[in-house]
Amino acid sequence: MTRTGVPGSVEGGEAMGNVVQPSWVPTAEQVEGSRIVAYARWLVGEGVASFADVTDFHEIQAWSAAHPQDFWSSVARYFDVAFHEEPTAVWESRKMPGTKWFPGARLNFAEHLLRTDSDRDAIVMIVEDGTTTTITHRELRRQVKALAGSLREMGVEQGDRVVAYLPNSIEGVVGFLATAWIGATWSQAGLDLAARSAADRLSQLDPKVLICGGGYFFKGLVHDRRNEARQLRSLLPSVEHTIAVSTAGLSLAGTADEVVEWESALTGADPVDVVPVEFDHPLWVLFTSGTTGKPKGIIHGHGGALLEQLASPGFHLDLGPEDVFFWYTSPNWMMWNAQVCGLLHGATIVLYDGNPVDPTADRLWRIAAQHGVTVFGTSPGYLKVSEQAGCVPGRDLDLSRMRIVAVTGSILPPAANRWVRENISPDVQVGSTSGGTDIVGIFVSSNPVLPVYDGEISGVALGVSLQVWNDSGQPLPAGAAGEMVITEPMPSMPIGFWNDPDDETYLETYFADFPGVWRHGDAITVTDRGTIVIHGRTDATLNRNGVRLGSAEIYDAVESLPDVADTLVVGVERPDGGYWMPMFVVVSDSSVDGEEIGRRIRDRLREQTSPRHVPDEVIVVPALPHTRTGKKLEVPIKKLLAGQQTGDVISAGAVDDTSALEWFVEFARQRAASVGEDDVEPTDDYRNWRVYSEQRMSRILSAALETFSENGYHGTTTRQLAERSGLSVPGIYHHYKSKQDILFDLMMVVVDELIERSRHALAEVEDDPRAQFDVLVEALLLFHMNRQKGAVLSANELRKLDPEYRVRYTARREEQQRMLDVVVSDGVASGVFHTPYPVDASRAIASLCLGVASWYHADGELPEDEFLKRYRAIAQSIVGGV
Repeated sequence: MTRTGVPGSVEGGEAMGNVVQPSWVPTAEQVEGSRIVAYARWLVGEGVASFADVTDFHEIQAWSAAHPQDFWSSVARYFDVAFHEEPTAVWESRKMPGTKWFPGARLNFAEHLLRTDSDRDAIVMIVEDGTTTTITHRELRRQVKALAGSLREMGVEQGDRVVAYLPNSIEGVVGFLATAWIGATWSQAGLDLAARSAADRLSQLDPKVLICGGGYFFKGLVHDRRNEARQLRSLLPSVEHTIAVSTAGLSLAGTADEVVEWESALTGADPVDVVPVEFDHPLWVLFTSGTTGKPKGIIHGHGGALLEQLASPGFHLDLGPEDVFFWYTSPNWMMWNAQVCGLLHGATIVLYDGNPVDPTADRLWRIAAQHGVTVFGTSPGYLKVSEQAGCVPGRDLDLSRMRIVAVTGSILPPAANRWVRENISPDVQVGSTSGGTDIVGIFVSSNPVLPVYDGEISGVALGVSLQVWNDSGQPLPAGAAGEMVITEPMPSMPIGFWNDPDDETYLETYFADFPGVWRHGDAITVTDRGTIVIHGRTDATLNRNGVRLGSAEIYDAVESLPDVADTLVVGVERPDGGYWMPMFVVVSDSSVDGEEIGRRIRDRLREQTSPRHVPDEVIVVPALPHTRTGKKLEVPIKKLLAGQQTGDVISAGAVDDTSALEWFVEFARQRAASVGEDDVEPTDDYRNWRVYSEQRMSRILSAALETFSENGYHGTTTRQLAERSGLSVPGIYHHYKSKQDILFDLMMVVVDELIERSRHALAEVEDDPRAQFDVLVEALLLFHMNRQKGAVLSANELRKLDPEYRVRYTARREEQQRMLDVVVSDGVASGVFHTPYPVDASRAIASLCLGVASWYHADGELPEDEFLKRYRAIAQSIVGGV
């Protein structure tokens, strides 16, 4: 079916009736002119496949997933892969892992990136101070062959390793291609990494040659890294030669006899011919982020990387010789590798080394305008920064050549699509994509022939056999959330991990849960439209009472608030079986009141998501750490808060802000130290009133409960508390710094008791909203009937607390309230209750139950059973129950 329409002519994310409308639709001309459709026609013409409609991407994708041998061999033919020796087959077996692709083939990855022989610019290099350098395709080829000759003279042979410690630079591209040209293996670390962090990665490879720079620009400053470079060299004892590159005007050249200047390395030896290698010969080693332990080296082969980088940008970005391809990245991220592979398609690639928001937030947009960028790659974080800064690039700059804004790195919220439409152009496609360092490629992505829906990725990538499974390994239907798995091999899957001779780490990473099937670790939903919604990493998925929640929808709702600069939400399993879900927030202005921002966040989440999504606590923090590529550290922070040691869960060198990480380490330590004394001991029954006052409440708190209730907080003196508890005034102050600390502790004791009783109430009934509602209301009533003093205290004295204490208490009380919110909301969703305002009804019921504490008496006229029956009936009438 041919899709027609005007790009941007419909408002994405909004429903017309029950049909969700796309935000961008390709025109008929765009569809017909795409490489995907040309490829489909070629497949039909070659007799490889037949399609009812060559413009139907889903039909083409389904064929590619079902016939991986035919698809990948056709990619090699369609893009004219230069085999020095032809393969004897497409694969030897389907076994995964262990599929041996294109046995017998010999080729070279670098040779394909250097095919274009012209005086057009191959690379445009821009540094933060504005300096711009260009190199043509012809000159790039000359430099690569010359450096390859020097590497050979230095003793680098096929299979040896060459590593780099560089900023984003032309020299890095030349170094990589020269290494691959002679069959050696490449790896690199950005110059911003500390020497020890870089050595954690590169030393594993026992490299023979190190290529290193001297400095880099960032935030208007030149950062001198020569001492770090020297230290790194000392940490790489296998290095026999060092090639010094002048970066930011600084170089190691001349500091030691064994250091060779870059210019000398380009002129000091004769060029050498390309070295053909086996299809799975190691091309490069990319390292994991180090956020879950020591960085692990992932090895990719020449042939697999080549086919992936021909297909993914070739088909999904429609990348070609007329394109200018700019993706803001660094040598520490796989997108550096993907950016370089734009050369495979004859495109001009744009590299930038510097601060993306210096001197203004629209710096990257200005680069795109200046150089006529057609394919612009960025992250959700940069789009958010642009929005917060009030940038309107489509109005202020000439971005008329830009046809797609490609986005990856983290989950793209729907608001980002809208921002691009309104501030760049409604004609520009937003190309959300997701893949990983694991394959240096994509699993799901936009493409030129499918519409775009806000908050969704357009479809599964060509050649990817993707399914959604539950924890038992059963496929799930459209609309259900579960594990993303890949059921057929892909040539870009890793050859293996470095120093993993028996593939133990490889198997554990991808195949431990579902033998023979790749589990990527993402929680996703495939909609009935074939689009994909990514909820986050499954090991970071929030799981409240057995219900999985996606952190992405929480971030989408909260980070649109004007005072919120950054957020992180995690779910931590408690030893007692409880679940703690805090949200950490960075505010854009230090004068913002923490209690107020917490209230607004809770209100926003109730309105836009559900009561289940409301965090237990909102904690304002000075800063949040991220990976060096800008990803949120959900899993490491979750593990820190669960009590794991820092070194076991994260490497300091893997984060962008070590002081922010240190804050969390100290926060986790303090929390762990305080948890032991405040744990709620479980009760046998929520009706059994044998808890704090009889088991755990100290003499001071027991005295405070009585005295505050009789005299009020301000009417109670510390001496009265001492007399009532049988302690001296110094004895009181030995345990508490102030009277307010006593009030706060007492209020937390009271609310903890209520939460514990409510949990036991829910545990005693089946998963039925009506039964859960009844026992929760009864627990509330019993609590207030039997703990009148504490209940009244909690209601009346809240305003006496300082803001920090008030926020913590309110967050804890919200945990109990949310239990009722969820039950009422679930009951409305299932048709058991009929109120149009479930959360408001829940709040009204909580207030109703609290009110009985002011007048109920055990020896009154109304027996307890009759009282409970009457108030349960009143509560049911509020929610429309019967």
